[in-house]
Amino acid sequence: MKFIKFTKKGIYCIPGRFYLDPWYPVDHAIISHGHADHARWGNKKYFCHHHSKAILQHRIGGDILIESMGYNETRTINQVKVSFHPAGHIIGSAQIRLEYQGEVVVFTGDYKTQADFITEPFEPVKCHTFITESTFGLPIYHWKTEQQLQEQLHHWVLQNQTNNKTSVFIGYSLGKSQRIISLVDGLDTIYVHRAIHNINQAITSSRIHLPKTTLLTSDLYKKDIRE
Repeated sequence: MKFIKFTKKGIYCIPGRFYLDPWYPVDHAIISHGHADHARWGNKKYFCHHHSKAILQHRIGGDILIESMGYNETRTINQVKVSFHPAGHIIGSAQIRLEYQGEVVVFTGDYKTQADFITEPFEPVKCHTFITESTFGLPIYHWKTEQQLQEQLHHWVLQNQTNNKTSVFIGYSLGKSQRIISLVDGLDTIYVHRAIHNINQAITSSRIHLPKTTLLTSDLYKKDIRE
């Protein structure tokens, strides 16, 4: 790689003078998605996909300097062409494509090649160098389709309803929660923790549709006890 350097602060684009998902504060950070291990506090300037912008503002702070663009659009930063392409990981997640003097590098961030019901599906991007996350890269991992997962969850929830039991799901507030909500939508009222509710509000502020949910509050607990 002629123009990419691995440093103590993270992956650095030399001619572009920016970092990709830096580990420590830098002047200019290009962010793949809103999870805290990729979008950290303290950078002077952030650049991400449109659907990640409100998420970053919510999680890092509304007064941060942040720019955004859509998938397959191009921005030239110090002679480096930058574009975002769907990563399929969570809402707003993007592979970052860099082109400089005829060489193309793609940095994936976290990604998922299997489509779900809520995230823009993964898009293969032709390149010379592919910098990939590999959290579950070993061939021992096999995943069920979204349809199979939905069937299992529906069966479990309906069985609980028959037995007068409440179905409780635990999921990270950004990503997993929205995916679970999409899988069980339509079965009953979906109550969510405030952390999930706040993320959902940030997501829908970007004109992204999410299934209807209700914030779970202490008043609802008290009402349930009285009834």
